[in-house]
Amino acid sequence: MVNLLKTAAETNILIVDDTPDNLRLLTKILESHGYITRKSLNGRMALQSAYRHPPDIILLDINMPEMNGYEVCQQLKASKTTDHIPIIFISALNQITDKIQAFEMGGQDYIAKPFQELEVLMRVKNQLLIRQQYEQLLIQNQRLEYEIQERLKAEAEIRKLSLTDDLTGLYNRRGFLWLASQQLKIAQRTQMFCCILFADLDGLKKINDSLGHEIGDRVIVDTAKLLKKSFRDSDIIARLGGDEFVIFIPSCFNNIDEFYPRLQANIDQFNQETNYPFQLSLSVGITECTLNEEVSLEQLIEEADRLMYENKRAKYSRSQDSGVRNKNLAP
Repeated sequence: MVNLLKTAAETNILIVDDTPDNLRLLTKILESHGYITRKSLNGRMALQSAYRHPPDIILLDINMPEMNGYEVCQQLKASKTTDHIPIIFISALNQITDKIQAFEMGGQDYIAKPFQELEVLMRVKNQLLIRQQYEQLLIQNQRLEYEIQERLKAEAEIRKLSLTDDLTGLYNRRGFLWLASQQLKIAQRTQMFCCILFADLDGLKKINDSLGHEIGDRVIVDTAKLLKKSFRDSDIIARLGGDEFVIFIPSCFNNIDEFYPRLQANIDQFNQETNYPFQLSLSVGITECTLNEEVSLEQLIEEADRLMYENKRAKYSRSQDSGVRNKNLAP
């Protein structure tokens, strides 16, 4: 169930009608459900009241002397002070042309007389909800724009400092901690899922010992390219040092398994297309930052690192089992 952002007791409604009995009836209906009401008997009084203290919504009669409801609506929509206020026209006129004109003038809804209490309440509640959701969206957009500007500032700071890995061009440890900590704060503040992926290049020491450090460095660079190919531009990819890589994944939407198939497919393609005397392989651990927990970046990295080592041990155990089976099958 969707709740109004404001309670009825916080909602101010301006009722405009030149008939006192209508004012009393609408006031009784709305105030009995906790709304705050103000009343105006003509268009000029309504404009003065709306300009002085803008209400949350206006119920506006069409047929009034001197200034009818359409004219009042036009002036309200022409003012920056009141152009955002939802207007529900109320009238004994019930022809389709009257309703079309009401909407063309800028009205949001139309209630025909005689009033039905439930209809009045539901139409008022609906327009309040639409308006308040729109205002919430504006606030969220402003917050998002602020967060974008903050990230741009952070990225500018990174460019000023030496926060990249010389070998791979990825962020180094310092660069990752700087930028990922900013993104983690944003994720916790905006309640958006984020993930940390820790990857370790399998067998790098053996490659260095048997083929030389030049080949080892080339494999590290290849691994960096594979990670950049497998993840989004918005993900923060870093080489922590040696054979260790870490990735901060914002907005992962509680679906941490989607990264494995894409990464593994790119690794498999790489192994098919290169002539290394070994198969490039990564051990991976991934953990997510849940919405209701405030955890530090260091804790997330440690947990992803732990899960990566579980993955590495599991692969080693499988390879050992496979070796034993092959040995038993040998003649």
